[in-house]
Amino acid sequence: MRLVVPYLGEIHPVDRRLVRLAEFLGIDCLTIPLDKSAGAAPEFLERAIALREACFVVNPCVLQGWLGGDTLPVALSSFLVTHFPHLLIHSPRLETFDSSLINLLSRGHLQAVRTIGQSERFYDISPESRDICDPFAGLSFGPTNHVNDQVFSIGHEGPELLKLISIAGQPFMAALQRDKSKIWFLAGQDVADLDAEIGDAPVSEYFSRLLPHAMALRCIFGEESWRPLKQYASVIIDDPLLRRNYGFLNFESLLDLMKQRNFHSTIAFIPHNFRRSSPEITRMFRHNTERFSLCFHGNDHTGAEFASNDAALLNTLLWIAEQRMERHNKITGLHCDRAMVFPQGNFSLEAMAVLRVHNFDGAVNTVPYPMHDRVRLTLRDIAQPAVLRYESFPLFLRKDSVHTQSADIAFNCFFGRPVLVVEHHDVFQHPETLADAATRINTVAPNTCWSNVGAALRNSVLEKCTPDGIHHIRAYSNTVQVSNRSSSVKQFSIEWNQRSHPEQVLQDERQPVTFAADGMGIHLDAALPAGSSRTFSLVHQNPYSEFGDLGLRRKTKAYVRRRLSEVRDNYLSKTPRVLAAAKKLQRSLPR
Repeated sequence: MRLVVPYLGEIHPVDRRLVRLAEFLGIDCLTIPLDKSAGAAPEFLERAIALREACFVVNPCVLQGWLGGDTLPVALSSFLVTHFPHLLIHSPRLETFDSSLINLLSRGHLQAVRTIGQSERFYDISPESRDICDPFAGLSFGPTNHVNDQVFSIGHEGPELLKLISIAGQPFMAALQRDKSKIWFLAGQDVADLDAEIGDAPVSEYFSRLLPHAMALRCIFGEESWRPLKQYASVIIDDPLLRRNYGFLNFESLLDLMKQRNFHSTIAFIPHNFRRSSPEITRMFRHNTERFSLCFHGNDHTGAEFASNDAALLNTLLWIAEQRMERHNKITGLHCDRAMVFPQGNFSLEAMAVLRVHNFDGAVNTVPYPMHDRVRLTLRDIAQPAVLRYESFPLFLRKDSVHTQSADIAFNCFFGRPVLVVEHHDVFQHPETLADAATRINTVAPNTCWSNVGAALRNSVLEKCTPDGIHHIRAYSNTVQVSNRSSSVKQFSIEWNQRSHPEQVLQDERQPVTFAADGMGIHLDAALPAGSSRTFSLVHQNPYSEFGDLGLRRKTKAYVRRRLSEVRDNYLSKTPRVLAAAKKLQRSLPR
């Protein structure tokens, strides 16, 4: 099936943005030039559009420019609802022609659009709309966008009219089955530009220009559009030693809380501490792998250590961190996921490149840009599982409990981003903050798979199935797990949208497989037997030379920093006045 977009002279800017969104979602688009001199509209469209399985886009501005007049011809309305299985009506204006079009195609259920008032501040998504609105179903949030948002006036109610998204009880997005066509009505004036910079803007700022269109398109095109396979989540707790108590954190209490509220905690572990884990707590981790896991948190956790621009130094730091965690594994039996959480949230482009050639699965960070390059992310960057603009290495984003709100969770789930929550030991002064965030995640996405960070990264993929029966997998982590849960052999096409090409791709960590690499990314084909699962890993060659030993001065500085940090977390943090004085003293010391 295709999205058919008519145009007059040149594609209308709002339709061009809709096409880009559809293509971003993996949907095939066809643009059709309209000819004013080609006779009656229905006959012209029937000649111009041979395919029947299509969604026809209705932009009232374009149709009026083609047809002229102030009303939609009845003959064209009848043709549209009998010829196309889907109609997508968007960007209506406060014009007589638009009112005629809306009223005629909806059979009077909807009559026109009107702008919203200042008091109409919230989007209400129908609880019955999960098959269309996915995790947003049942949510209410705001503020609305008074520049973009309008609502339809209702002519008469009826069970055939689905009010999917409303503002103050009036439909902003609606759907109606009529004759052979399902008609989608979107009241927003504009469609978001995927390449517009949005920085840290809240979801509500771009929701009405992006999500209703994406919801409609994904519902219309079903398996032929990119969609996440499964939703993953993990709570990441930075820094603590594996001791019974660290600051306000008590691991036994944390385990009880995880069981009560159903979540998983990944400890961002500082490799410097590899010799210092308590046998009692490591035993707890081994016996509760469904609740506890580890990932890398720098190496020594010294100031901005992974924000360095020295690739050789970074290579040495990472090599030491890997050696330490291998020794930690031998001592404790605990596996450490090949995911890096950057200390203090600081990283460089060189750090991303070094992580890639060390074959890490991905990086996780709260700060979405390198320390020395404060870029603003675009909608395209965040409307997919990971950010890929930094040295072709995936950066997965996280937020703290307070900022993990229902709309943010739903946005992540809709676009396949794992929900990663960051906290430190001090959250356990008031653990209900974290517990409430876990409850919000489980409420918005009740089928969430809570797991270690490594599994969350490896399984954050998008899938679509083309009419030829091939299942396309778009991977983001350097390692991806592909499963065939059916009762027959399936053909898979796996792709990574990365400009950097690997030395080889391994199946199940040992068997090299044939792959192709070009300017668009990395591709391979695989046939999976029924009920089977395979992992595919990119393996890069490391071109960097090691520094070797980092020197006594650096080691001493790291040792002192770690011990002072533990004194701060375990003792000073529990005495606010002393902690404030210590921080003031720290700021006064030369760096």
